[in-house]
Amino acid sequence: MNKINTKKIISDFSGRIDAKRASFDRLVVHVAGTPTEFSDLNFLCENYLASIYVEFECLVSDLFHGYINNSNKTYLSSIEAKIKNSIRDKYSPWHASHTSFVGPKHIASAQLSKLLDPTSWNVTFKDMAAMQLRAKEWLAPAHEKAFSTISTSDVALVDAAHAIRNCIAHNSESSRKVMNTKVRAVVTGPTCTNTGLGIGANNVNSIGKYLRAATPGGTRIGVYSDRLKAVGVSL
Repeated sequence: MNKINTKKIISDFSGRIDAKRASFDRLVVHVAGTPTEFSDLNFLCENYLASIYVEFECLVSDLFHGYINNSNKTYLSSIEAKIKNSIRDKYSPWHASHTSFVGPKHIASAQLSKLLDPTSWNVTFKDMAAMQLRAKEWLAPAHEKAFSTISTSDVALVDAAHAIRNCIAHNSESSRKVMNTKVRAVVTGPTCTNTGLGIGANNVNSIGKYLRAATPGGTRIGVYSDRLKAVGVSL
């Protein structure tokens, strides 16, 4: 049986983030001191954040696929439970107790793609809590642990990055409202590692301006980039 190389998935993700960061840094130097420096930086920061969050989102989808391909016992147990619950609800507990579901020891990659999403979309989540819950339902304990042990600070940072990316992509009133809520909550307490990323009473009106602002750990966009990469490679 051919198993997906999940280490390569993570390595490729890390390499793409590094390449995009290097390109971003070169462009920052290129626009420095020009009459349009700050407006150019705004665009660069917005485009870079959107790009690296998409990389993170694709990484998670690919890892769910890969980890289930490597070890499907937890996933199949979850599916069996849902099948029995459906039969119990539609017929009776007796019918459910006499129903068995036996899946294969290994699910080929192409077949698994159809099972995870028959419409061929990536596996995506509305927030980190939903991601962690699905990891618990679908992934073997050894793989699920990486998701469940993500720190509170990192959970808040990824959720904020997700909301910023959505606002950049959609620029709707609702997406902007969600973004400001998530960014306002990104600092979770006195020991949180997201110092400098939060906002006060005023909303973020210019995403680029927010991202290029300096923090104790560097520019905000740099912090988001470094931390998204770190969370990704930890999975």
